[in-house]
Amino acid sequence: MSVPPPPPPFRRHIFFVAGYDAMTVEAHHRVFLRELARFAGVWNVKAKASDDSRINRTGGYWTTRAEGPEWATETRFEVLAWDDLVRADMNRSRWSHLKGTVRALGDMIITGTIIRYFKTSHRYGIFFCLPYLTLALIWAFAGGLGWFAARALQPLVSNALIGTALAAHGQTGRWTAVVAGILVALAVGLSLIRLLNQRLRLRQSLDLAEFSVDFAHDRYPKLKERITAFADRLRATVAMGGLDEIVLAGHSLGAMHVVSLVARALRDDPQLGTTVPIRVLTLGSTIAKFALHPAADRLRGSTRTLSKASAIGWTEYQARDDIVSFYKVDPVTLERAGDGDTTRRPLIRRVAIRTMLSPATFARFRFDVMRLHCQFFLANDQRAPFDFYAFICAPVPFDVLVGTPEGPLSVFTAEGGLLAPEAAKQQKSA
Repeated sequence: MSVPPPPPPFRRHIFFVAGYDAMTVEAHHRVFLRELARFAGVWNVKAKASDDSRINRTGGYWTTRAEGPEWATETRFEVLAWDDLVRADMNRSRWSHLKGTVRALGDMIITGTIIRYFKTSHRYGIFFCLPYLTLALIWAFAGGLGWFAARALQPLVSNALIGTALAAHGQTGRWTAVVAGILVALAVGLSLIRLLNQRLRLRQSLDLAEFSVDFAHDRYPKLKERITAFADRLRATVAMGGLDEIVLAGHSLGAMHVVSLVARALRDDPQLGTTVPIRVLTLGSTIAKFALHPAADRLRGSTRTLSKASAIGWTEYQARDDIVSFYKVDPVTLERAGDGDTTRRPLIRRVAIRTMLSPATFARFRFDVMRLHCQFFLANDQRAPFDFYAFICAPVPFDVLVGTPEGPLSVFTAEGGLLAPEAAKQQKSA
């Protein structure tokens, strides 16, 4: 009796757009290898990725193969990169940073955008203001130390001048102490900023606010060119064929870029998504951060374009543990949205980051808001209703994974097999 041949692998192409971060394609590849191994261990499957990334005009990519009992997937994971633009922002002079920060904050106040943040999501409004409050506290503390230093130094300097030619000038000791106090304040303030910058990502947060204002006012021509190149890359991948589906995943600010590039591609090809299934996955989205600015007409138009494109599915995952994104907010209407309402586009799924991590890991990162925010594109410590690497490795279509609140829990058995392999096959052939 002959053994039936194994089923053909499920073939997908995943585009990934990261947020406002200077991480290179090579760094993404290293993280991918580490997280893929974690996913394989948690879900009891075999998974391996190519050892290096291939760089192309819009970023870079590598291939992945995952296997389990009677199933296999082959995925090309491609990073649509814009880290060079982020690095250019971050590597400017201090004076440029200072001017940009003042200009961006003034714009946000004058246009009422900050007020809209608090009205839409008070959690995000607080998060947005934290860097500015942190800077204010740093300089208040540094100024206080400078004042005490000046008070303490003034009599010492005056006594040191007794018997000298300068002693006749009564103000000399005072001004010497004032200058010393200013120097102390500057030294303490700059040292604290440098010390806390890595931990709190102060410069990154301030640069992001400046970027937000410039993007809303359409003052970023290089990024517009990059989005067009991304859209062309998507259409070229569709034309290559041989795929069961294409997924575009955007994390944080990258969610806005994914929406923008798909809307751009739809403008060039209104039939996009009718030949190869195309699905959009937005994670920890900050689309509302930009769309709430009154000047962001182009972005709001892109979200409406995508929401009306019936051939392209769109699902957004949000988490209460993630204060960096807009929880319970529809990225199109900018209003409060329910969980799992299949009549809405996008479909919004709420998940809990604490269920993805072990208790020890969650306790370790409980107050590291950026680490929790980044969990959306990392593998889990334990099985949960959401795991980003399930979208890469699972041998079922995107719509199966997002179709139920259980996500990959409704797909994989404890042994790494499929709970409903026949249904998965039907979904693939549909």
